[in-house]
Amino acid sequence: MSRICLVVPSNKFDQYFIQIPLDILMAAGQLRAEGHEVSVWDQRLQDEPPVGEDPDILLISSAIADRAQCYPLDLGPIRAATDVAKARFPSARTIAIGPHGTHLPEATRLDLAVQHVALGEADSAAVQAVRSLSAGVTAPVLSGDIAPASPLAIVGDRPKPYANIPLEEFALPAYDLVPLRSYTAEVIVDGLPQPGPCGMVLAARGCTYGCTFCHLPFGNRMRIQPVDRVIAEVEAQQAAGLDFQFFLDYVFGINKTFYTDICRRLRGQGVGWVGQTRAEIVLKSDVTEWAKAGCQGMWLGAESPAVAGTGVHKRVSEQQIRDAVLKLKDAGIVPFAFILLGLPDDDACMSDWLVDWAGGVPGWFGINQLFLRPGTSLYDQLAPQYNDGSVPTSWREIQEVTRRYRERYPADLDDQERRLTQLPNYLGNAIVPVG
Repeated sequence: MSRICLVVPSNKFDQYFIQIPLDILMAAGQLRAEGHEVSVWDQRLQDEPPVGEDPDILLISSAIADRAQCYPLDLGPIRAATDVAKARFPSARTIAIGPHGTHLPEATRLDLAVQHVALGEADSAAVQAVRSLSAGVTAPVLSGDIAPASPLAIVGDRPKPYANIPLEEFALPAYDLVPLRSYTAEVIVDGLPQPGPCGMVLAARGCTYGCTFCHLPFGNRMRIQPVDRVIAEVEAQQAAGLDFQFFLDYVFGINKTFYTDICRRLRGQGVGWVGQTRAEIVLKSDVTEWAKAGCQGMWLGAESPAVAGTGVHKRVSEQQIRDAVLKLKDAGIVPFAFILLGLPDDDACMSDWLVDWAGGVPGWFGINQLFLRPGTSLYDQLAPQYNDGSVPTSWREIQEVTRRYRERYPADLDDQERRLTQLPNYLGNAIVPVG
C-alpha cells in the first residue's frame, strides 16, 4: 500500500474564512479505508506537513469543494504549493486533482509541473488515481478511459473523467487528519454574522438549474447521500467540537422529502447551520421548519435584480428575491445574497442601479466578479470572441479572456465593486478578518 499526502494550497480567499477541505477529507477517509497511510497538508493552516514517513504520492488539490464552483483562473498559488510539496518530498509522484485538470488536463499538468492529472470530481478522482497507480498505470494523464489494470493511453484531446464513486460507498471523511476547530465560516451570534469555528456538510451533490455562468463541479443531476450518513457526518464534527455547520448543497430544500428528513433529524441536536439555495425554493418551502432544525442563515443566489433579462437562464425576478429575503427574516433566519458583478447585458449593472439595489437589500450580501470559466456554457459561448476567434488552450489565454471581457464591459466594474464594498450591509464589513 502507498503513503499518500493530500495537499491543499493557500489562496487569496483566506482573508475571511478557511473552510474545511471536505472533498479532500472524503478522499482521505476512503484511501485510508483501502489500507493506505494517509496525511493531509493544508498549507492554509500548516507551514510544515504532518510528521511521519515521507509520502510516495502527493495529491494536489487545485480548488477544494467550497471553491470548486468559483474556481480561480490563476494557477500561480497552486503551482507555489506544488513546488513547496515537491521540494519537501522530491521522490513522491505528483497528481493534480480538481476542476483545472478536469477541463484542461495537459495545460494544467504543464503549468503545475506535475506528473499526472486525475480527471473528475476531486474525491472520486483522487481515490481512483491511486488505484490506477497501484495497478501499474503510469501515463502522463490519468483518466477513467479504460480499466485500471490496463496501460492507460490518452484518447483524443479530451480524456474521459473517472466515474463517480457512489456516495454510499465512501468512508466517513477523515476529520482527524486536520486541525478541525481551526476551520471557519460565517456563524451567527446574536443575529449577526461573524467568523467562527464551522464544519461542512455536503448532503446532496449537483444542481438541476441551467445557469450558464455557473460551474457545476458535481454536474446537473442531483445525487443525495443517505440521511443516516448526513447525520453521522454532522455528529462526528459535533463530537470534535464543531457545533456550527455549513451545508454546501447548492440548492438546499429542492428535494422536499430528503431535506424534510434531514431537518427532522437535526431538531434538538444543538447544531446551528447556514446553507445556500435559490429564491424560488425559499418561496416554495416552509422555512420555519429549517429554523426549528437549527438553520440560522441562508445564502441566496440573487446575482442581480435584472438577472432574468441577462440571457444566462436564471429567471428570478427582483420581487422574488426580496420576498425570499423577507420570508427568511420572518422565520428568524439571517438572509445572505450572492451578487454577481458583470453579467452580460445586465441592465442593473450597466445603468449603475446594482449598487443602490444592493444597499437596499434587507440582508447581508457578498460579491463575486463574473469570470468566464471552462466548464460553463457561458464560457463556451463567449470565450472565442475574446481570444481572436479560437478556443483558449492555456490558462494564461483563459485569464486574458476574462480580462478582455471586463475591459470591454459597458460599465466600470472596478468602481462598482469598490462602492459595493463600502455599503453597510456588505458582509465583509461585518466580518473581521481572521488572524
